[in-house]
This record gives sequence, C-alpha cells and structure tokens, in this order.
Amino acid sequence: MTSFDKQRIIEVVLYILNKTGGIDYYHLFKILYFANQRSLVEWGQLMITDKFCALPHGPVPTELYNTIKGQQSVLPDMKKDIHVVDYYLLPKRESDADYLSKYDIEVLDECISKYGKMNFAELEKTSHTNCWEKARRQKGPHVIDPGEIARDGGASDGLIKYINESIEFNEAFGN
Repeated sequence: MTSFDKQRIIEVVLYILNKTGGIDYYHLFKILYFANQRSLVEWGQLMITDKFCALPHGPVPTELYNTIKGQQSVLPDMKKDIHVVDYYLLPKRESDADYLSKYDIEVLDECISKYGKMNFAELEKTSHTNCWEKARRQKGPHVIDPGEIARDGGASDGLIKYINESIEFNEAFGN
C-alpha cells in the first residue's frame, strides 16, 4: 500500500464522518465495503486498497479496523484527524478533496444514504454475501478476494479476471 493509498483511506473515512456527522465503525465499514464493491464493478478498481476480512458480523477493512482499535497498522495514526469514542467515530477536520474524485463522492453519498441508516441486523444480513461465506470457510485469515466482492456485485467473469490480474500486478510491483 502506497503512502497515497494510506492517506486516501483516511480521507475517505473523513468524508463519510463529515457527511454523517459521525458514525459507528460498524456502519462505516459496511459503507466502505459496498462503495468498494461498486467501484470494482463499475471501474474494475478498488476505491480503498485495504483488505476486507470476513469477520462474524460481516466484511471489515483490516488495517482501518486495527488502527481504530489502537493496534499495529500500516495506516498513519488517525488521532489527529478522527476522534474515537468506544464504537463511534467523529471527524476532527474536513476531508482533503484532492484525494476524492467526483465519482468517489457520488458513490459514497449513495452508500451513506442506503446503508448508513440500516439497523445492525439489516446490515449484517446484507453484507453476508457469497464472498463473505466463502472467506469465512478459509483457514487462517478470512481475507475476501476483491474479485469475489465484484462477482457478488454482478461483475462479469472477464472483469473479475481483469481485477485479479491488476491487483496481482500492483502487489508484485509495490504499487
């Protein structure tokens, strides 16, 4: 993950927090998951490069979760940008618009509108998709394959192949 990718995650989170006035991290994670899925299906690219893991209550962006919990993470320290109170996150500043495209904002706004007000049970049911179930059956870390996230969003086999090859290429060359 590049330094730009790391900061982008923080800026996307700040955008969501400012738009909602603050949100619990369960809702935040689901908004990010579905925004990522839509970006994969529509553009063949991840909106944020954090790996999602299939935890018992649904997909969770691993590095962001570790950072929020105060555990070791590759993300920058968020304490200067985000106030964490138990399960709730509040913004300390506006997001830097240089990290977000018009498309990102459109998708995030739609995901906030759709998933931001769902109750816990609805979100859990909505996010327990085929790729989540498949990852839960794996031994070791339950990382959800981005291609499978896209498949659950309706992506074609050709697009899934492109997504997987792009991610492999970026990981191989440190992008």
